[in-house]
This record gives sequence, C-alpha cells and structure tokens, in this order.
Amino acid sequence: MWLGWAAVLAVFFMFLPRFGPTGGNTTCGWLISTWTAETSYEHGWLVVGLMAWLGWRARPGLLAEELRPSALGLGLVGVGVLLFVGGWRLIQPRINVVALPFLVYGSVVYMAGWARARHLIFPLSMVAFVIPLPGIQQMTTGLQIMATKMAYHATKLFGMQTEIAGNRVYDPTGNWGNWEIDEGCSGIRSIVALTLVTYVYGMTAHRKWKERAVIFAACIPIAILANAVRVTSILVVARINVDFAKTTWHDYSGFMSFGAALFLLMVLSKVMRQGLKALRPKVTVTRVDGRGPGSAGAPGAAGTASVDLY
Repeated sequence: MWLGWAAVLAVFFMFLPRFGPTGGNTTCGWLISTWTAETSYEHGWLVVGLMAWLGWRARPGLLAEELRPSALGLGLVGVGVLLFVGGWRLIQPRINVVALPFLVYGSVVYMAGWARARHLIFPLSMVAFVIPLPGIQQMTTGLQIMATKMAYHATKLFGMQTEIAGNRVYDPTGNWGNWEIDEGCSGIRSIVALTLVTYVYGMTAHRKWKERAVIFAACIPIAILANAVRVTSILVVARINVDFAKTTWHDYSGFMSFGAALFLLMVLSKVMRQGLKALRPKVTVTRVDGRGPGSAGAPGAAGTASVDLY
C-alpha cells in the first residue's frame, strides 16, 4: 500500500505538466526551477537533504509507537487533494506544493495512526522553506531602504558626514565616495538563511513551543540589525581605505555579521533555558592551603578546593 501511494504522489507531482511560462513544468519541476540566486532560495536542495535526514532521524521513534490506524487521516488527505486541485485549476504551483505535507501526513495517520505520524511533523514542516515567497522582490526593496537609513544614522554616531538618496549613501565632501545598497546588501539572503537555521535549531534544542516561538521570532530583527551593522562597517572602513572596503571587507564582512547574528540567537537560547545566570561568568578558583605532605592538617599538604563564582 505504501509503495502504491508513493507512486500516485510521484505521478501527480513529478510527471503531470501544468506550470511555467509554457505550461510544461510539473509541480516539482517548477519548484526546482525557482531555487536560484534571484529568489534567494539557492538552499532548496540543502533543505530537501535536511528533510530526508530529519525523517530518517525520526524513524526509530516512529516505529516504537503502537500501530493504530485512524480513518480521520482521510480528512487530511482530503484537504491535500482540495489544495492540489485548487492550485491546479488556478495555476498556482505554490498551493500544490503546500498540498504535499497534508497528503503525506494524512496518509500516515490513516495507515499508521496519530502517534506515529506526529514524528513526521517537524520534517514535513520544512517544506515551508523551499517555497519562494511571492513578494520577495518587494521585500528586498524595503530591506534595501531600511538598511540604507539605519547605516546613515549609524555613521552619524562615528562623526561621518553622510547623505542619503533612495538606497544610496554618499559623502558630500567626496572623500570616500558614493555607496549604493543593492539587493545583495539588503540582507534578504541572511534573513532566509537565518530563519532556516533558527527553525531547525529551535525545534531540536528547545522542547517548549513558547521558547521555540520566541527564538524564531527574534531571528528576523536580529538579521536586519546584523546586516545594518555590516553596511555601516563597510562605510566606516571606506573612510580609512576605500579600496579595501570595496573588495576584501565587502566580500567577507557578511560572514562575520551572519556569525554575530547566530551568536546572539545562541545567547538568547541559553538565557531562555538557564535564565540570566547564563550571562554571568563562571570562574573556578583553586585553593592551596600551604601545608606540607602527609596527613590532613600537616604543614605543606597540597589541599585544593574548587569554588564556582557567579
């Protein structure tokens, strides 16, 4: 039964053309064609591999659950069918992709039960990270303007004379040139990558849904702030050495800003799990009592004691 159902899904999602400019793309074919630099979803295949690994990782827990098929799973399958038909009729392949988790999850509930199916919620939810957002271009433009304004105000703190025009920051004195915040510096790629990393980390490192929601919600403002710091740093470095800022610093500062954003999220995660004491340094002090060798209390004994200071 499992192989037969898998074959049916493969036919509908991989062999029936409907989408694309000429209508010759299948649902999976259209999805793969969107994993490009223009959509900032080049990580599509990485997510597919991650979904497969998470599914395999959930396998022992799934098989350990009691086999209790439930006819209610057919309701979820019905929702998936309606989504697929709706996307097919409206020529909206995103809706078709959304139908896939419902079809898979519903079929597992129907044939194996809710207890087993719940282990697949996390892997199947990763589908959300392979579907390009329809308003990605408008979002990128908004982030460009936001990064420009934040960098403009930040450079003022360093005593720099700057002016802005649209998504361009320039020096009115002409000493360190004009800088345009293009799509690559908007931070959209960092946001997409950071939300993916944060979601996986939050789901695996935290057990409470409240904590997962907090850390996932925090990743977007942290990514925007980190990108603004990166853009500001480029402008500050340009004041010292324009060529270095345009080449080396521009190319590699993105890794540092992304790393800083991850570090802030890790700190937030640790605080949620351990409280504010996680921010206090832990110091181990070794005490030497100055007594000689021999029995306890004899002069020269090398007694030690460890004390944790918070």
